Amino acid sequence: MRPLDVVELAEPEEVEVLEPEEDFEQFLLPVIHEMREDIASLTRARGRAHVRNRGKLWEMDNMLIQIKTQVEASEESALNHLQSAGGGGGAAAPRAAPRCEQAEEKAQEVAKMAEMLVQLVRRIEKSESS
Repeated sequence: MRPLDVVELAEPEEVEVLEPEEDFEQFLLPVIHEMREDIASLTRARGRAHVRNRGKLWEMDNMLIQIKTQVEASEESALNHLQSAGGGGGAAAPRAAPRCEQAEEKAQEVAKMAEMLVQLVRRIEKSESS
């Protein structure tokens, strides 16, 4: 870079000074309106996010109620089975096969509940990512 000559320096341009009212109307008022629009937009977006979150919570609550109902039904079924099996005092071998089948059914119910939980988590992750 070369040094500047004093001759090369241009005279500073005169800037028109506006009256405070003109300055406000010309520069500040548009900025204020834009800021108000931004605030309104952010408020609407926050409201939509709140509604989405409430929907997710409602969906999770319903899913948990379904799971709880299934678990309670499974527990009741197991208790009924134990009570009916405890009253009979005969040979254990003939009862082993039906108990194995019932154990398999209970395992399938548990797997079904686990799958429902996995689906719930996937829905939540999918809705959070969008």
